Amino acid sequence: MEVHKSEKKLVAMAKVLKAVANQNRLRIVQLLLNEGEMTVNEICEKLENCEQSLLSHHLAALKEAGVVCSRRDGRKIYYSPAKKEIENLLNCLENCCD
Repeated sequence: MEVHKSEKKLVAMAKVLKAVANQNRLRIVQLLLNEGEMTVNEICEKLENCEQSLLSHHLAALKEAGVVCSRRDGRKIYYSPAKKEIENLLNCLENCCD
Protein backbone atom coordinates (compact mmCIF):
# COMPACT_ATOMS: atom_id res chain seq x y z
CA MET A 1 0.00 0.00 0.00
CA GLU A 2 2.79 2.44 0.86
CA VAL A 3 4.42 1.87 -2.54
CA HIS A 4 1.15 2.86 -4.24
CA LYS A 5 1.10 6.15 -2.31
CA SER A 6 4.66 6.88 -3.35
CA GLU A 7 3.81 6.18 -6.97
CA LYS A 8 0.86 8.60 -6.80
CA LYS A 9 3.15 11.22 -5.29
CA LEU A 10 5.73 10.70 -8.05
CA VAL A 11 3.05 11.11 -10.71
CA ALA A 12 1.86 14.36 -9.08
CA MET A 13 5.43 15.66 -8.85
CA ALA A 14 6.09 14.87 -12.51
CA LYS A 15 2.87 16.67 -13.46
CA VAL A 16 4.01 19.86 -11.68
CA LEU A 17 7.46 19.71 -13.25
CA LYS A 18 5.96 19.15 -16.70
CA ALA A 19 3.64 22.14 -16.22
CA VAL A 20 6.47 24.52 -15.33
CA ALA A 21 8.90 23.11 -17.93
CA ASN A 22 8.17 26.03 -20.23
CA GLN A 23 9.75 29.48 -20.01
CA ASN A 24 6.44 31.26 -20.59
CA ARG A 25 4.74 29.32 -17.81
CA LEU A 26 7.68 30.03 -15.52
CA ARG A 27 7.24 33.75 -16.29
CA ILE A 28 3.53 33.53 -15.47
CA VAL A 29 4.12 31.77 -12.16
CA GLN A 30 6.92 34.17 -11.21
CA LEU A 31 4.69 37.14 -12.06
CA LEU A 32 1.88 35.78 -9.89
CA LEU A 33 4.30 35.15 -7.04
CA ASN A 34 5.59 38.74 -7.30
CA GLU A 35 2.34 40.57 -7.99
CA GLY A 36 -0.27 38.38 -6.29
CA GLU A 37 -3.71 37.65 -7.67
CA MET A 38 -4.22 38.82 -11.27
CA THR A 39 -6.70 38.49 -14.14
CA VAL A 40 -5.75 37.22 -17.59
CA ASN A 41 -5.83 40.79 -18.91
CA GLU A 42 -3.56 42.03 -16.11
CA ILE A 43 -1.09 39.20 -16.72
CA CYS A 44 -1.16 39.88 -20.46
CA GLU A 45 -0.40 43.57 -19.88
CA LYS A 46 2.70 42.68 -17.85
CA LEU A 47 4.09 40.08 -20.27
CA GLU A 48 5.69 41.01 -23.58
CA ASN A 49 4.36 39.51 -26.81
CA CYS A 50 1.31 38.17 -25.03
CA GLU A 51 -1.48 36.46 -26.92
CA GLN A 52 -4.47 36.08 -24.63
CA SER A 53 -5.54 32.73 -26.09
CA LEU A 54 -2.08 31.24 -25.55
CA LEU A 55 -1.91 32.74 -22.07
CA SER A 56 -5.25 31.12 -21.23
CA HIS A 57 -3.88 27.78 -22.47
CA HIS A 58 -0.81 28.13 -20.22
CA LEU A 59 -2.97 29.07 -17.23
CA ALA A 60 -5.21 26.04 -17.82
CA ALA A 61 -2.17 23.73 -17.87
CA LEU A 62 -0.80 25.31 -14.69
CA LYS A 63 -4.18 25.03 -13.00
CA GLU A 64 -4.59 21.38 -14.07
CA ALA A 65 -1.21 20.59 -12.46
CA GLY A 66 -2.15 22.40 -9.25
CA VAL A 67 0.45 25.13 -9.70
CA VAL A 68 -2.07 27.98 -9.87
CA CYS A 69 -5.65 28.32 -8.71
CA SER A 70 -8.44 30.62 -9.78
CA ARG A 71 -11.50 32.31 -8.38
CA ARG A 72 -14.36 34.01 -10.17
CA ASP A 73 -15.63 37.45 -9.22
CA GLY A 74 -18.47 38.38 -11.54
CA ARG A 75 -17.13 38.18 -15.08
CA LYS A 76 -13.46 38.23 -14.04
CA ILE A 77 -11.34 35.24 -13.16
CA TYR A 78 -8.41 35.85 -10.84
CA TYR A 79 -5.34 33.60 -10.83
CA SER A 80 -2.83 33.12 -8.04
CA PRO A 81 -0.22 30.55 -7.00
CA ALA A 82 -1.97 27.49 -5.56
CA LYS A 83 0.66 26.93 -2.89
CA LYS A 84 3.44 29.04 -1.43
CA GLU A 85 5.79 26.06 -1.89
CA ILE A 86 5.80 26.74 -5.64
CA GLU A 87 8.11 29.66 -4.86
CA ASN A 88 10.52 27.22 -3.18
CA LEU A 89 10.48 25.05 -6.30
CA LEU A 90 11.31 28.00 -8.56
CA ASN A 91 14.09 29.13 -6.20
CA CYS A 92 15.54 25.62 -6.22
CA LEU A 93 15.46 25.52 -10.02
CA GLU A 94 17.10 28.92 -10.22
CA ASN A 95 19.88 27.81 -7.85
CA CYS A 96 20.44 24.67 -9.92
CA CYS A 97 20.98 26.80 -13.01
CA ASP A 98 23.66 29.12 -11.60
